[in-house]
Amino acid sequence: MPKARSISKIAEDFCGSGCERSFHEVSKIVTHSIWSTVKRKSSVARLAAAVAVLTFMTFIAPLPAPAAPASENAKIDSMSIRIQPEFDDPRVLAVLEPVLSSDTKLPLKAKFFISKKTTDIQINMACEVPEGQGHRCKVYDTADAGNDWQALTYSVDTARNLFLEYYWNPFKDVKDGKKNFVYEFKSPYPIKKLNIQVQQGKKPTDFKIEPASTNISQDQSGYKWHTYSFTDVKPEQVLTFNVNYTKADAQPEEQKPGPGQVNNQAPANQQPSNPNSVRIVIFLFVLLIVAGVLAVYWRSKVAVEAAPAVRPSGRPKPKGAKLAKTQGQKTKVRFCGNCGGEVEAGNKFCSECGSEVA
Repeated sequence: MPKARSISKIAEDFCGSGCERSFHEVSKIVTHSIWSTVKRKSSVARLAAAVAVLTFMTFIAPLPAPAAPASENAKIDSMSIRIQPEFDDPRVLAVLEPVLSSDTKLPLKAKFFISKKTTDIQINMACEVPEGQGHRCKVYDTADAGNDWQALTYSVDTARNLFLEYYWNPFKDVKDGKKNFVYEFKSPYPIKKLNIQVQQGKKPTDFKIEPASTNISQDQSGYKWHTYSFTDVKPEQVLTFNVNYTKADAQPEEQKPGPGQVNNQAPANQQPSNPNSVRIVIFLFVLLIVAGVLAVYWRSKVAVEAAPAVRPSGRPKPKGAKLAKTQGQKTKVRFCGNCGGEVEAGNKFCSECGSEVA
């Protein structure tokens, strides 16, 4: 069945490794149905099968997007990083917001380095941010990058503003409220301007950062920010910040928004929806309509074939034909010698052709 192989191949190319098995099963079922229908000789069946094939090709085959090119030539004009220990969670929050340079070609595969020393990491959002729109979050991949680093990558289509947010928990062995964590940043691309800010909460005491910042400011909410500014950061350059403070409890500074309140953060385990699933639903819906048309057609065809044949009036019976005898009654039947039509009892002339009956 050659068509089965071709459509199945389209399904595998479209789906990739993530959903190859499930979509392969769907394609086998669809292919079998279409092929069985095409083998029928009815023009209606062939037309319906053609509609199903065209729908399959329209909604499924065009889905694979061209693979994003490698990002070795990417550049970052500016990048801000915020490190917020125990802000709205007992863990440390990291927010990275790079802006790609105007000469960086899109689409591309965006890359971030995350230290393997960052324990119990939870990626919340990996997005591109189109101008004037919200965060367009993507499915991301992680891979070993060697030397205690892992690389997080995701595809960027049109936006130059990127966004990455994650939590990690460095506070497992806390004694006497003395807390410590190390934030390491490794530049994925050349960065023209880099700002790193570490937030100092209201509750901690003896707050110290190594290296110490010469730019400390306080916002309207009473939080202090230790700011570090860098220019012309080279690819794979590593910056390290060692943070120490004392805080007796594990309560965060702020409470996360409750039900009904605005929350700018994605749920912890939220995964972006797959647009392919929408097109599959559309395809299956059209296929269902085609199946309904075929069902109505075949039912009407069966009904016509099962209906008893009716001899048109005026059509002569073949010579020698006899009427069935009625139960309990014998009937003498006469036929016209000229046309073979039945002659009613008592008639001297045939009602069909007008010939005289002997």
